[in-house]
Amino acid sequence: MENQGKAYPGHWVADGVLLGVSVFWGTSFAIVKEALPLTTPANFLFIRFAMACLLLLPLAWARRETFSKELFWKGGLIGIFLFTAFLTQTWGLAFTSASRSGFLTGLSVILVPLLSILILRQMPGRLPILGAFLALTGLYLLTAADQVQQLPFNIGDALTLVCAFLWAGHILALGHFSPGGDTFWLAFLQLSTAGVGSLIWAISTGELNFRLPPFVYGSAFYLAVACTIFAYIGQTWAQARTSPTRTAIILSMEPVFAAFFAWFWIGERMGPWGWIGAGCILAGILLAEAVKGAK
Repeated sequence: MENQGKAYPGHWVADGVLLGVSVFWGTSFAIVKEALPLTTPANFLFIRFAMACLLLLPLAWARRETFSKELFWKGGLIGIFLFTAFLTQTWGLAFTSASRSGFLTGLSVILVPLLSILILRQMPGRLPILGAFLALTGLYLLTAADQVQQLPFNIGDALTLVCAFLWAGHILALGHFSPGGDTFWLAFLQLSTAGVGSLIWAISTGELNFRLPPFVYGSAFYLAVACTIFAYIGQTWAQARTSPTRTAIILSMEPVFAAFFAWFWIGERMGPWGWIGAGCILAGILLAEAVKGAK
């Protein structure tokens, strides 16, 4: 069991970085929602990941001696999960609200212990099961509340649920391959795979287009720097300096920030039942993640 009283030198700085990660991830839903009418999901994802990879390319060149074929295959497999998760999330945002997308995506942390039963044959405790129940209850309340506003469960919600499963698969794959692996190369290869996948998708559907408004490039650059490079490298750095439980609780704030920025920037509203459902989902996330981090 984790020693809850253990002191981590500089953990307040690490916690601040993690809070920044959750804030940036929370901002991404509203930003993508605003950018999608000006481009397509595949095209937008390619520009985002291409920017991230180009910015990291000098560091990759400097670390070329540590590259290996084993890292290539591991990073590529993890990147497939990453690409398909981002694609379904971005595609789903074209049909659903930014706040709902944020909360549905957060279900991935509930799915991880459940998929562990099927894949890793590991039985979770009672609290993760309770967390899953709370999350499913919250999902019902969240979507049922929007039906009053003529926003029933739709294709965007279904795509975002698929995204949640893919994120869970990404977490399991990363947890399996990352021990002993090179953190930078696994991260860089994930982003590269996602970029190539997005490029293939955009070309195959005839959606590749670089004649876009400045807002699209500005949004993609922000997502590449803040929500991709900083988020993944920052999370890896911070988790070496703070406890898993604290990490889980702080990152579980992402859906809350997603709803806040959706309200602040684009005026999306949720009724009382929607907020109760959001609270149930957040409570389920906290239960599942806190217990996972305590082991």
